[in-house]
Amino acid sequence: LPKAVTHNLTAALLTGEPGSPALDPGIETTLRALPGIETIAPQLSFMVESDEGHGETELVAFDPRNDITVLPWVRERLDRPFRTGDVIVGARRSEPVGSAISFRGHSLVVWGKLGLSGVGPMERSIFGSFDTFTRKVAGHSVLTDPAQPSAFLLRLRPGAEAGTVRFALASQPSIQVISGSGLGIQVRQAIRTILAGSLVATLTGLLMAGLLTLGVYAGVVLERKSELGLLLAMGLSRTGLSLWLAAEAALCALIGALFGILVGAAGLAAFTRSFGYLLISRGIDFTAPTVPSLLFPAAISLLLCSLVAGLGALLPAWRLAGRELYQLIRGNRE
Repeated sequence: LPKAVTHNLTAALLTGEPGSPALDPGIETTLRALPGIETIAPQLSFMVESDEGHGETELVAFDPRNDITVLPWVRERLDRPFRTGDVIVGARRSEPVGSAISFRGHSLVVWGKLGLSGVGPMERSIFGSFDTFTRKVAGHSVLTDPAQPSAFLLRLRPGAEAGTVRFALASQPSIQVISGSGLGIQVRQAIRTILAGSLVATLTGLLMAGLLTLGVYAGVVLERKSELGLLLAMGLSRTGLSLWLAAEAALCALIGALFGILVGAAGLAAFTRSFGYLLISRGIDFTAPTVPSLLFPAAISLLLCSLVAGLGALLPAWRLAGRELYQLIRGNRE
């Protein structure tokens, strides 16, 4: 941002600062020469009188090809790509998606609408590409001043630090570098740790379930060894008997897993209709997973449960089927 601008930290990290003067054109060249910067997203904030006479409106020009803070917040949009002549309105604005809004004789199509961000300037502004605001109709454009950015939003490469960029730009007296507190990075790292822990817990649970199935079926086959011995005596192969018992265990596990999925779906629906509704009623975005996105994990869960149970029952069944028929048929009788 320009050095003389007094900024709001949260707003500056998303849309720069409203009403900021243009930056020196050479700043972008300096930024591109710095190591550690992955994306440079220029933005220009300016005020324009609406043709409907509703007072001044804050417009923000951005580059859709390098954007990192506007398009990710879009919650409603037209079913086509964003193009010149389209704008995106903030969450607090009344214009519906697909409507038209006019500035200085230009009729612009509301292509999308942002979700609630909690940042006032972002929720009240209208966003469009530099090409949209500099395009001339009847000799006039929405943006009358030179299209020089008033802010550059930077995304650093993994491992790069904001302090390095700040130090490299310290020789530029006309700008100030604003960076977040690192809370977002800490949250992402915490979520990554939670996901890794969940994966370990899931694998441990599957292992314990397999061992439990092994122990249970070791007792089951011992209890049924007379019956199993008769099946072997009637011509059933050792492999066939083992696979039959494994399939029986897999089917039982499949039924149990299906019941567990139904209970989980009911719990998720209850959570969505209670706590999720509470969040939405207070203006906080809440997005529940769609049914198609849950079908694949559910199918994987059914497959893993059946596979673990089948493998757990296979070992005791195979060992029992290898014993002498006389011992099996005789059972516990001496």
